[in-house]
Amino acid sequence: MEKIYKITDKLYVGSYRAARRLKKLKKEGINAIVNLMEKEKYDPGTDFNYLFKPLKDREYIKFEDLHEILDFIEKETKKGKVLVHCHSGISRSGGIIIARLLSEHPDWTWDSARKFARTMRSISPHPRIKESILDYFEKIEGKPRSKERD
Repeated sequence: MEKIYKITDKLYVGSYRAARRLKKLKKEGINAIVNLMEKEKYDPGTDFNYLFKPLKDREYIKFEDLHEILDFIEKETKKGKVLVHCHSGISRSGGIIIARLLSEHPDWTWDSARKFARTMRSISPHPRIKESILDYFEKIEGKPRSKERD
């Protein structure tokens, strides 16, 4: 059985298989889905707002893609709960979860956001994903976030 993991009251993470359990998502109160898989686009139906943003694992995320994803999550968490998923729910979605936490908590470092997320779910974003997220925040904030080593 695939599980979805609550990171915050409005933010969840899971795998592709967990994301396909639409009745469970609906029961949990999730109303939006971010699908980060490369090719596996699907139609979750009219009960969910849906963003398909294919990202390759182990690769740098373009600024525009990261901005679109975080903007979608920002808008949707004002209305309800959001599930972010990739294939396994560990690297790409883990990186996006950390990015969302960093956007919510300007004083947090990468390590503090990752540590918080890991109390809820074992995540491990690839170093290129981490680099792209830290570069994103440096560009929008005009100063670097911590680049401490894992």
